[in-house]
Amino acid sequence: MQAALSRAAFFSRAHLCRRARLGDNARMRLPALLFLLALAAPAAAQQQAACPYAAWKSGFKGDARAQATCLLRPVKLYARLGASAPLPGFLDSHVGRRTDIAPATVRAWLAQQGIAEADAGGAVDAPLSRATGRLAAPAARYFVIHDTSYPNFLLEPIPAHINEAGWEFNDFKVRHPAPGGGPKGHVYVNRLGDSVQVRDFGTPGYASKLEKDKPSLTGLFLHVELVQPRNSVPGGGKGNDGLAPEPGFTPAQYDRLALLYVAASVRKGTWLIPAFHAVLDTGYANGHDDPQNFSLSAWSQALEHLHGTLAGRTP
Repeated sequence: MQAALSRAAFFSRAHLCRRARLGDNARMRLPALLFLLALAAPAAAQQQAACPYAAWKSGFKGDARAQATCLLRPVKLYARLGASAPLPGFLDSHVGRRTDIAPATVRAWLAQQGIAEADAGGAVDAPLSRATGRLAAPAARYFVIHDTSYPNFLLEPIPAHINEAGWEFNDFKVRHPAPGGGPKGHVYVNRLGDSVQVRDFGTPGYASKLEKDKPSLTGLFLHVELVQPRNSVPGGGKGNDGLAPEPGFTPAQYDRLALLYVAASVRKGTWLIPAFHAVLDTGYANGHDDPQNFSLSAWSQALEHLHGTLAGRTP
């Protein structure tokens, strides 16, 4: 219990700081000119780029591949979205299709690697969360990728050892002051590739403005937070956290994210539709801007490698 409380305290501070970055501190974050333009035409570019939502299907329009193509547009500075591009190899050939890996195979591999099922989102043969407030209660369909955007080093250089065990934010056992609230989402992944569950993939929990606006959708989305520090954009307003390191994430983080996606998809029986947090928030005031500097190709390669290992084939 103490470990769980420490982990919750660690992430509640990170979550609260992340929520503030495009929320109440929007005036502080955007340069004056951009803020005035935002007042004149609020989120116009993002509204035009929003993925078409289909209430009747509790999700977005198009087949699974079309949805993933829209929901994985690259996230740029100030939550601007890049143009959609063809999905990389593994995602293009698997999203929306039946999984070909048995839960027992994943369980045996986790045991061999010394990874607790809880840290992979929960028991690999348990059902996923279901949408709340709906008679049909459809099971989770989307795998949402976030970054913590914390800690913010402001105008100071990001430490050179953020990818090492000695960096305190890679230690889930370290307690950090938490002014209130608690972590949202399901699983956090540090820069060493270790993960910790704060909510089982079988438990509904919202972590996007889309779900807050449409509460009946809570349960359709599984949320994973990748630890990533930030810097302030010079001249962008006191305390802003617009700049992320490059590269944004480590190979170990992509490997663990691949494991979480595989584990969740095996529980579903079909490969989930991946999405970026910022894209889900498109069109909502004070939306988020994560994940920054995420490499879809690196993640797809990690998925290809893990899938080949689990399927007993040479990657």
